[in-house]
Order: sequence, then structure tokens, then C-alpha cells
Amino acid sequence: MSSVAADGSKGVVSKDVVSNDAVLFDELSAGADFKLGLMTLNVPAAMNAVDLDMVNLIDDGIRRWNEDPQIAAIIMRGAGDKAFCAGGDIRKLYTSMTCDDERQRLQYADDFFRGEYAKNYRLHQITKPLIAWGHGFVMGGGLGLFIAANHRVGSECLKLAWPEVRIGLYPDVAASYYLSRLPYPAGHWMGLTGSHMNTTDCKQLGLIQYALEHNRWQDFIQRMQQAHWCTNKAVNHQQVRQLLTELDSASAGQMPASDMQAVAAELDEIFASDDIADICARLKQHKSRNKWLKQGQQNFKKACPATVHLIMEQIRRGATMSLKEVVSWELILAYQAVRHPDFSEGVRAMVVDKDYKPKWQHKSVAAVPDSWLKQLMTSPWPADQHPYHEL
Repeated sequence: MSSVAADGSKGVVSKDVVSNDAVLFDELSAGADFKLGLMTLNVPAAMNAVDLDMVNLIDDGIRRWNEDPQIAAIIMRGAGDKAFCAGGDIRKLYTSMTCDDERQRLQYADDFFRGEYAKNYRLHQITKPLIAWGHGFVMGGGLGLFIAANHRVGSECLKLAWPEVRIGLYPDVAASYYLSRLPYPAGHWMGLTGSHMNTTDCKQLGLIQYALEHNRWQDFIQRMQQAHWCTNKAVNHQQVRQLLTELDSASAGQMPASDMQAVAAELDEIFASDDIADICARLKQHKSRNKWLKQGQQNFKKACPATVHLIMEQIRRGATMSLKEVVSWELILAYQAVRHPDFSEGVRAMVVDKDYKPKWQHKSVAAVPDSWLKQLMTSPWPADQHPYHEL
């Protein structure tokens, strides 16, 4: 069945891969014997936020491509100029959390998180080149999707963030794994402030491997189609690395200056101790002239107090956990988060009513009792009945 991909390249849509308007699956010719799988998140009006149907389509489509010997490499991108993916569709999650029908309440939310986390874990297991093109906002659940790729590209407009601290959730979709492995204090700063990280900082931190101008997309696709693919996956990975490295070099000098380097000394001062009380005090009291740092401080001052505790625990635990252990543990946190009031209140204030004045359950980080945190981290399932027991 012939089609034309969203980039204008001619390709073939597989009969086995089901597209809908929200997620497009195109197969582009790549020589006589191979094809490239191009997946496009196609909800630009919502900055390509994903819902449960999209999660299931992504999971099924990329799995099939990974098993198809004709597909040499898989590419993920977002439609439009604003975002790869700004996260999950939290309006639908809010509706699920506040549903009047007790039989329906939380069903969608539970299904969404269970499906999303499992999908992202399986994406980490993809053995073929999996390339994510990060342009514009890459946040929350979108970052979880993006970071699962084994080849990650950031454009000059990249804004990468885990912003959940402001909506009473927690940095999720394996954030515990990645934040805990960043050089101190980058993981703490990202988690506690939800700051947007630009391309240069993301590359220095290893969150992306390549920095390319967005206008090189067509060149990238054409060269991918012209590459000499084979059945050896290691050789194909090397081809992708070589191509992206060449394009990265051609884009040198076009990327923004580092935000973190400009305030490195100030961050060292703020995070001189990893004690939560000391960090909170310094984040609130520190005086800076740097606009980016000041924005992060303002984000922290509006943060959910319980989420602040969870982030500290995520970074502490995540450092010694495997990826599967992290995903399993975060599903427990998600199960509890939708049953505790801070998350729904944060979404109400920041997204639904937009009064930007969430009424958190606790007035300060110091006021959060250990019993509350224990509830948020208590599994509702015996170990052998966890939904991911056999993931």
C-alpha cells in the first residue's frame, strides 16, 4: 500500500502496522532490500502528548518493526515545530482521577501508567538502531519515550525536562534510573526544579549523543535512505553513528551556549550538601542574577512538598537499581500517586483551571510526615503479583 511520509519521502506503509491520525507509521525505502520505519507522533496541537491509545499503538508498531527483517532502523519524531512530545495527556488522567463513577474512577489512569511504563521498558530492549529526533519540548512521558532510543538527537530548539515536581507527580518513566546516574548535582537540579535543559547541556550530560540543526532533517532522512544497510545490526548501528556524527560536526557552532556551565559555581554552592533540608534552604535563599537559575528557583518554590521527598528518594534508590527494578518501583509510585490528592490538585491548578495556585496537602517540605511518604511507596501487590513480575 503506497504512501508518502510526512517529510515528503516516498515509502510504503506496512499492512501489519496500524496507524491512526495520532500516531503515523511509514516505511521508507532504503535500497533494494531494506526499509526504514518512521514513527510520527501526530498531535501537534497538544504538543504530541500521548494517551493510552497512542501508547498501545507505539508499543505494537515498534515491536513489529523490530521483528521485521526488512526494517533496518527505526526513527521516532514529533509532528509540528513545537515538540517531540510534551508528556502524557494529563487532562485524561485528571478526568480518570476525579470521575464520579466509582467503578470507572482510576481505571484509565491505572491502565495508562501500566501500559506506558511497560512500553518504555520494551523500547529499551530494541536491538535495531532506534533514533529519536528531539525538537522543541521533550518532557515527562515524552522524555521517557525519547530516552529509550539508543541514538538520541537534539535540535537547536530542544527543551528537555522532567517537570512533574510542579504537578504533584514525580519524574517518571525511568527517571529514577537516569537522574541518579547524572553527575552531581545535575540530577537533583533537574528533578527538583523541572528546569528546561538545552541541547548543549543535554549533550554534555549524555542525555543526547548528537546535536543537529532541525533544518538538517531532510538531509538526514535522505542519507539514511541511501545508506548501505545489511542484516548485521552492529554494522547498522555503526552506520547510524557515523552519519549522525558527521551531521553533528556540520551543526557545530549553531547550538545554544550551556546554561549549566554559566552557573556551575552557584549550583555547587546550592548543592554543597545532599541533605534535603540544606538543599531546600539554599534553593530558596540563594541570590542569583542568572535568569535560567532564577526560573529554576521559582519552580522549586511552587513545587509539591511530597514530590520533593520522592525525588530525593528516587535519586538515592535509583542509583543501585536495574532499569527493570526502576520501572517496577515507579509503577508502585504511580498507583499511589493517582490515589493521593496532590497529583489531581496539581493538574487542576496548572492545566485544568489554570489558577496556578495548587493547594498541596503539606505546607512545606519539612511538614511532610514519614507516614505519608511510606504510603506513596507501599506496593499494593505482593512481589509475585506485581504487574511486571514477568516483564
